[in-house]
Amino acid sequence: MKKTLLVLSFSLFIHLLFSQNNPSEYLLSATVNDSLKDYPAAKHDLDNALQLNPDFDSALCLLGNITLKEGSYKDAIKLFDKVVKLNQNYFEAFYGRASAKAQLKDYSGAIKDYSKAILLNSNHAKSYYNRALAKGYLEDYPAAILDLNKAIGLDAKYVTAYYSRAFWEDISGNYDDAVKDYKKVIELDATYREAYTGMATAMYQHGDKTQACEVLKTAAEKGSIMAEELINKLCN
Repeated sequence: MKKTLLVLSFSLFIHLLFSQNNPSEYLLSATVNDSLKDYPAAKHDLDNALQLNPDFDSALCLLGNITLKEGSYKDAIKLFDKVVKLNQNYFEAFYGRASAKAQLKDYSGAIKDYSKAILLNSNHAKSYYNRALAKGYLEDYPAAILDLNKAIGLDAKYVTAYYSRAFWEDISGNYDDAVKDYKKVIELDATYREAYTGMATAMYQHGDKTQACEVLKTAAEKGSIMAEELINKLCN
């Protein structure tokens, strides 16, 4: 009888032990819910994790990323601030905080955090790309182009990086390089209508009206309303 009660008590202990999730298990569940875009469920899991461990940096960081995706940028920054205080080497926290700052048009702050993220992970092409965008908004086009060079060096098929580089090359007066990049965008993604209109505009401004209009016609055939407007304005 005592042996039976002992076995039952041990079984009950094991059941209770594994029926109560630990912080890491809540984080795993939150990660799955985040991937499914079920943000309320993910946040509920993270709240449970943080009740058990208020300094759980990974849970705070994921909560920051979800808050960022929901558009609450200031609240996201506060969460990333907590992560950084706990762990100065948390790449995702610096990257997330930079993204939130960029959304708030704090481009200088974003550049600072993207730079820290790059120090922690120099092979992350998107960090260079996003830092380039922030520099572009501050009209530092040479520095933006250098960052885009880095991004493209890490990812030779980074379509939006080629497009942004073409745009800023053209603004900087590097017409040939701009056209070359626009053509690369179209080579990688023939549906990228902005590349056609960008290239056509660059060609027109540099005196090649005939070729510009041919490119605009192609863009119009692909459904670009802007291209149609430009044809009516420039090509008739």
